[in-house]
Amino acid sequence: MSFPPKPDHSASNYPMTGPLAESRPELQRLYPAERPLVPLRWYGKMMELLSPERVECVLCSKSFYLRPHQPATGPSGLPTAWGKGVCSRCSDSIPWIRRIQCHVCGRPNYCGDCCRRSGSSFVRSRSAVQYTLEMRQLLARYKYRGEERLLPWLAAMLQPAYAKLSEELLIGDGLFSIKKNAAPAFDLITSVPVSEQRLLERGFNQAERLAASLAVRIGLPARPLLTRQEERGKMSAKTRKERLETAIGLFTSAPETPEILSIIARRSPVQRRSLRLLLVDDIYTTGGTLDSCAFALQMAAPVPIDIYGLTWARA
Repeated sequence: MSFPPKPDHSASNYPMTGPLAESRPELQRLYPAERPLVPLRWYGKMMELLSPERVECVLCSKSFYLRPHQPATGPSGLPTAWGKGVCSRCSDSIPWIRRIQCHVCGRPNYCGDCCRRSGSSFVRSRSAVQYTLEMRQLLARYKYRGEERLLPWLAAMLQPAYAKLSEELLIGDGLFSIKKNAAPAFDLITSVPVSEQRLLERGFNQAERLAASLAVRIGLPARPLLTRQEERGKMSAKTRKERLETAIGLFTSAPETPEILSIIARRSPVQRRSLRLLLVDDIYTTGGTLDSCAFALQMAAPVPIDIYGLTWARA
């Protein structure tokens, strides 16, 4: 009696596949050897080269790959367009003021200026960034080198600080829980003026342009309410004591200021509080300029007003 041959279960009759398979010539067409993966950094480079969405960063002028739905890197309150014009490296390197130590001037560390000040004509002030060497160079590109394309981006940098200041006021008003439907925290935006000499040299007032651009973004009226009496030299070349002395009596209200404030007060939807003005400037150093401007506005106001400061940088 004959029996059928036993099946051969040796590995030679069952070709192996997968990562442990041997490289056999007859299996090369069906089971090609795995190719090494392309490193992710090279894949990113390939995508940057092939993608049509390559934009130039307005701050460093280097091109970067714009990913779909790319969120803005930075503090909350930045517009969505920020991530489409500023690369993440530049945005991350900006010294944003996220937490404050002084609740008067918004400085992120100990403030000796506010401790020595006996009183001020403004309530409080907030700033967007710390005035580091890099921020000084960035502002100088706009103020002195004529890079006007930086204006909307500098104004956008004010929005997080403005949002935090508005939130503070809405909490005080008891309107934070319904802030989506609440009236704006401020009634009018104005700016620190420059002298006629600086206006002729530069061709524009950087604080006034920042205020106007911010007003358009947040939907508030902006009006120039102050004039500068004279040019008393650059504040950057003065000591703290000289800055404070120079700012005394340096500003006065414009002739139309009382009428403008009266009209805004009549239109204000919130009648139970004083009129709130937001005073915009590029740099806060000692607070002397802001205090002198606020004092001039207080003297000219026919109605009760509270003045708050908003600056692009805090020195």
